[in-house]
Amino acid sequence: MHDHEYAANRMEHHLTPRDLGERRVLAAEGDVLYAARGFTLEHSLDGGLNFAPLAKVRAGAAERLMSSSSLTRRFFRTGFHGLLPLGGGAFAAIVRGRLLHLAAGATEFTTSHPVTRGTRPLNLCRSASGRVWFGEYWNNAERAEVHVYVSEDGRRFDVARSFPAGSIRHVHGIHADPHRGGMWVLTGDDGPEVGLWWTDDEFETLEPVLRGEQRARGVSILCTPEGLVLPTDTPQERNHVQFFDPRTGRLDALASLPGSCFAAASSRGMHYLSTAVEKSSVNTDARVALFASLDGFDWRPVARFERDLALLDDRRGYLQYPTLLLAAGDSRLPYLFATAQSIRGRHGRLLRWSESDVREVLSDPDALAA
Repeated sequence: MHDHEYAANRMEHHLTPRDLGERRVLAAEGDVLYAARGFTLEHSLDGGLNFAPLAKVRAGAAERLMSSSSLTRRFFRTGFHGLLPLGGGAFAAIVRGRLLHLAAGATEFTTSHPVTRGTRPLNLCRSASGRVWFGEYWNNAERAEVHVYVSEDGRRFDVARSFPAGSIRHVHGIHADPHRGGMWVLTGDDGPEVGLWWTDDEFETLEPVLRGEQRARGVSILCTPEGLVLPTDTPQERNHVQFFDPRTGRLDALASLPGSCFAAASSRGMHYLSTAVEKSSVNTDARVALFASLDGFDWRPVARFERDLALLDDRRGYLQYPTLLLAAGDSRLPYLFATAQSIRGRHGRLLRWSESDVREVLSDPDALAA
């Protein structure tokens, strides 16, 4: 496998998305798209053209104050950050400072777990048993022990396992692998703290598979029948999208990325990832890139965007790192959905790309995003 560099003499493409309004995309399951406006969860049955309210979060006075303007929402990271359908009309969700549960048929979320260290986990994972999992994510400068939590139904969480003090900084994500019957865990940030871990018995055991290298540092992975697509999330080295073969333990670079990857998604056999613009002396491209692949091996950029608030320079993270937030879930819709974060002229906007347009670009051997 080869680490592709995209030469400037190749034919340039930039796929322009359709703007569907100001919403935070969360998930696409089957034919339903879920997104949020403030503290209201909405759903769309027509590919994002029209939305209807589904449920609300009861926000306290402090939350309402932190959400009173675009700048305060960005600084305090308020609103929805994740949504996990639990089946039968129930949901689990992430907002600043707590996890939420929505019972089937209910119209208001309830708090299932207060977050006491940091403000939120980076994702929720549902295993084959139906249990819900998350790992703690906070600055953890003192390198205290880090917990993995579990819930039988999303209503209450308890500690399932702990990483010993000094072993990792925090958990970047837990991801179910339907092809191999287990879960992958990503940890960070430096030296032996970085790792890709595996459990096939719901954390009764947890085995390190890759550890101690920045190329094992990631936030999102894509599980395919052949193996894992692992994009890196590191400001310390050049970022890549990689393929990991669990049978051989081999990790190969597939393509260079202009920045860290915070989000990856698969839909209808296609694969997508977005890059972020963060402080780095190595990854210096000030643009957000959207990459796509037909097979998980050949990755190409299909769109690029300029970041906003350029005067912030290396303090840009104070008002959220520029990136594209991708919809999670198993979608049957022929579109890719994303919300622009800290992108010039598009912050907070829900964007939609046609799958057929992406396929056309990927089928062009000379295609390159501008």
